[in-house]
Amino acid sequence: MVNTQPSRPPRFTGLLVPLAGAGLLFAMLAVATTVTKKPWFDEVHFAGPALDLITRGSMGQPVIEPLGFASSPGIPQLRVNTRAYYAMPLSHLAPAVWYELVGFGLFRMRALATVWGLAALGAWCFVVFKLTESRPVAALAAFLIATDRFFVDAGADGRPDMMSAALGALALVAYLALRERSVTRAVLISQTLLAAAVFTHPVGGIALFAIALVALRFDRRLLNWRRLLLAGLPYVVGGALWGLYISVDPEAFRAQIAGNSIGRFSGLTAPLVGLAAEIRVRFLDRAYAPPYATGMRKLTVLIPLIYAAGVIGAWSSRVGKERPGARLLAVMAVVYLLAFGILEGAKPAFYLVHITPLLACCTAAWIVAERGRGTWRRRVAAGTAALLILLQVSWIGYGIRRDSYRNAYLPAVAYLKQHAGPNDLIFAVSEFAFGLGFYGPYRDDSTLGYFTGKRAAYIVMDEPGYGEAFRGFARINPALYGYVRKALKEDYQKVYSNAVYEIYARR
Repeated sequence: MVNTQPSRPPRFTGLLVPLAGAGLLFAMLAVATTVTKKPWFDEVHFAGPALDLITRGSMGQPVIEPLGFASSPGIPQLRVNTRAYYAMPLSHLAPAVWYELVGFGLFRMRALATVWGLAALGAWCFVVFKLTESRPVAALAAFLIATDRFFVDAGADGRPDMMSAALGALALVAYLALRERSVTRAVLISQTLLAAAVFTHPVGGIALFAIALVALRFDRRLLNWRRLLLAGLPYVVGGALWGLYISVDPEAFRAQIAGNSIGRFSGLTAPLVGLAAEIRVRFLDRAYAPPYATGMRKLTVLIPLIYAAGVIGAWSSRVGKERPGARLLAVMAVVYLLAFGILEGAKPAFYLVHITPLLACCTAAWIVAERGRGTWRRRVAAGTAALLILLQVSWIGYGIRRDSYRNAYLPAVAYLKQHAGPNDLIFAVSEFAFGLGFYGPYRDDSTLGYFTGKRAAYIVMDEPGYGEAFRGFARINPALYGYVRKALKEDYQKVYSNAVYEIYARR
């Protein structure tokens, strides 16, 4: 007897088991990374004001020398030790609430990013399922995201990138989940979440492009001026609250924001250069194919190539006809790449957490589509998925096995605690606050006292921190560069070194 009943659309609840598996895998990789990765300076830049808020009530950055910022040496970051304006407010307020609940510490700080990573993973799984109506595509996307190296790293880091990315993904979820019942409610709630993403970190606003594409694809005729004005309401409220904090010290706000904005908008004046730098600098030099890569590390260049094939495959006419939502995901990916290329000029690799989940979703749609097109295509698809996961997990595993926290960071901290007196001034990159304390005789001054006249008893050198800062000084301030080189050569002597850090003591 022929079944004439209409087939029921697949339900998201059928994905709970694979999603739980992907979530567990991500959590295991993130926790293992958390306890083996050494801290770095940006984590302190965001953790310091949050800790200060619950300690002294002032939300300042206590370890930074206001005249010693590597990106703007000699330009005073006014009152930065008592009032931080260089980042968006939720990047400090949310961790402050977390620290009140669980206490403060390096690993507890990073645990907040892991929680947001689980939220982002679930959000992207829902987005893929909603757009493609395919459980296999959504399940595979979840595992590809859970093992993505930059997604895992962001989920084990004290920067607010994972929180901002998760809120952006949740904003897209809110629109997709609510639009069929009420477009007005979908607009308001999605933009409230997106505003929270922006006030955590401006890069989180990239999700606006995805929401706009979905709205134009499904609800173009329902959008009107009233709903557009409603969409702006959360930003007005958030901006007003931030404005109250800014009004306490507008001079410090202008100085700190100006210092932290150097070079970030260069793509607007030269968009083609910015787009080229997106591939050459962010994806290759700083992520998948750095100049220092040797041996097996060079194979990581295959990861963006697989992602690119996934985007092209999801965009293809065959996959697009079978699953139009896959093509929409590919359009989102291309728009994200264009937006990042033009609007974000600094090109750090850690912003990839906003891009790679979408690339993984496209790749999952392409691989699942290829699985049903003959034996050899099925084998190629399965091999591609396996290769991508193997490359990612091997890369993550190498960092875990390297254990830079115990093999480099803790020994350097131990040396300083053993040899430095309680009142000895130490110049070191901000990450040493986790080992030496946020309120002791320790400062992050990349100029080594050039502008303040202070002389430290010990200086801690590292290549990613002060080493890169000194190379920048050679370009922007030759006199300062000459001073730091002369100081290390004539006034200090190397007394300790390991694979990451060198410690100099004053002669």
